Amino acid sequence: MESDQNILVMAQWHPKKLDLALAVLIALLLPLVAGLLYGLTGALLPMLLYYGLAWGIVKWRRGSTGYFNPFPKKITPFFYVNLGVILCSLIFAYLARNQFSDSNSIGILITVLIWAPLNAASEQLLWIYLFESWDLYPAKPRPAFRLIGLTLFTAFVGLIHTMFWAKFLDTVDPKQIFGLAFILLTTVSGFLHLVVWRKSNQMILTFIPHFMLNLIPIFWTNYAILPFLIR
Repeated sequence: MESDQNILVMAQWHPKKLDLALAVLIALLLPLVAGLLYGLTGALLPMLLYYGLAWGIVKWRRGSTGYFNPFPKKITPFFYVNLGVILCSLIFAYLARNQFSDSNSIGILITVLIWAPLNAASEQLLWIYLFESWDLYPAKPRPAFRLIGLTLFTAFVGLIHTMFWAKFLDTVDPKQIFGLAFILLTTVSGFLHLVVWRKSNQMILTFIPHFMLNLIPIFWTNYAILPFLIR
């Protein structure tokens, strides 16, 4: 059961037809634009577009990012389930790791201190917006709208990773069996972000596992994002 506070906060946002259209456009076009921009400019510009859109559109359309909402009196068990999924995925990430011996300390430091927390704080904002734009649009819950929201969520997460992140964020070898297991578990974690948000109304609880996923592999891969930012 969702808390009374969560129900109240969600009831304050009623997606409009504009949100339905924006969700479809973002889900289908942003991964394509990000991939094209990476080929032309490097990763910095598409990341600024991605993160800026995530924070901007959520603040504009929903009115709140969810990071400053009151903490629930009891943390949903799904948060701990998500942590467990992430910890298991990290084991597979280590077993299928790629290593970057030529990374310098400045690049690694920028990745740890700036990219890892920024990415972990930003991506779910847009993911959840895409889902809830359709899921919360009807006055009463309708399975068809929820299914469309889940489809847009799934399509966007898959496309943005395939068309953008996979081109340079290759800390795990997807050709290995452990790499495939890592991808499957992180996919499960993505859906758990939705559940944790809806049960807690607190984005920090989605940030923590995502930050672990971004941060911890850096220590055994020596990955640095700096060389990929500008072509």
